[in-house]
Amino acid sequence: MPILSLCPDTTDSSTSYCPVLTLPTEIVVEIFIHFLPVYPRCPPLGGLKSPTILTQICRDWREIALATCRLWRAMSVETHWIVFPREVARMRIWLQRSHPLPASLRCGPPIAFPSRFFAAIAPYRQRWAYLDLRLRDDTQLAALCDGPTPLLKRLDLSLDSQIAGIDPVVVFSDAPLLHTVLLDFPAAMLTLPWAQLTSLTLKLVDAPENLSILKLASNLRYHHLVLEQMMFWSLQGPDILIPRLKSLKLCAKLDRPLGATFILPALRHLAVVEYLNPEPIAALADFIASAGCAQLDELSVTVPDFALISEDAYLAYHKAFPGVLVSVAKLNERKRYS
Repeated sequence: MPILSLCPDTTDSSTSYCPVLTLPTEIVVEIFIHFLPVYPRCPPLGGLKSPTILTQICRDWREIALATCRLWRAMSVETHWIVFPREVARMRIWLQRSHPLPASLRCGPPIAFPSRFFAAIAPYRQRWAYLDLRLRDDTQLAALCDGPTPLLKRLDLSLDSQIAGIDPVVVFSDAPLLHTVLLDFPAAMLTLPWAQLTSLTLKLVDAPENLSILKLASNLRYHHLVLEQMMFWSLQGPDILIPRLKSLKLCAKLDRPLGATFILPALRHLAVVEYLNPEPIAALADFIASAGCAQLDELSVTVPDFALISEDAYLAYHKAFPGVLVSVAKLNERKRYS
C-alpha cells in the first residue's frame, strides 16, 4: 500500500479531525456556560478561568463565544489591574457583549479607583443585578449610586473607612428588587431601602446605633448579625420587633442581660457562635424566651475549635431545649460540612 494512502485526505473538512466542531451550536454554548462559575459568581477578566480563553481556541469557537451574551454577564475586577486603561476598555467590551442581560459585578480589594473605572460601569447601572463592591470610602460609593438600579437584587458592600460627615449617605434608593444586603462596616450613616429587604448581614457592628437599622428592616426573613464584644447588651431603648424573621445567625457573647430585647415571633432557626460563656445554655434559654421564639425548630451552636465538648454538654443542650433540633459543633466542622 502506498504511503500516501495512509495519510488523511487533505481535501476533507477540518471537522474530520475535530469531531467536536460538528456539535450543534446550542450544545457548544451549554458547554461554554458550564465552563464558567455558576451565575452570579464572577469569572476574572483574563486568564485561564476567563471566557476570553474560549475565543482563542479556533475561529468557530470564537464566533460562538462572542455571540453568546451569557458568557459575559458576570465579571470579577481585580483592582490592582484597573489602573490600566486597557482593563477598563475590556470591562466596557464585556458589558456591551452581555447586552441586554442583567449583570453581576465584583471588584476589590479597595484602592483609589481612577475616575475612568466609574465612567465605564455607571452607564450600565440599569442592568446591575448583583454587586459585590470593595471600595475605599463613601465618595466612591456615591459615584456609583447616582441613578436607578431597577434590576438590582443583591448588594455586598465593604468600605475601607467609615462614612465621613454628619448626614446619612443615601444609596440605591431606587432599587425595587433589592432584597439581600451584606455590609461589613458600621452602617448607621448609610440609608438603604431597609423596609423591603428580606435578608440582611451586618458585620463589624461596633456601635449600638447600627442596630437601629433592624427597627427599619421589618420584613426580614433571614439575618446574620456579627457584633463586636460588649456591644450587644449596651444597646438601650425600646424592643426591636422583626415579625417575619425566620432565620437568625448571631455572633456575640450572651453572658448578661440585653439592654434591649429582640422580639422574633416567627423565628424557626437560630444559629449562635458561643464564645465559652460561663453559662451558655442559660444565656441561650433567656434569649429565646425573651424573644418569644415559640416556633423555634432548630438551634445550631458553634464553639471555638480549641473548646472541649463533652457528651454531658451535648445532653445538656438537648435537655434544655426539648422539641428543638439541636446541633453542637466546632467552627472548622461547620465550615467543612456547610
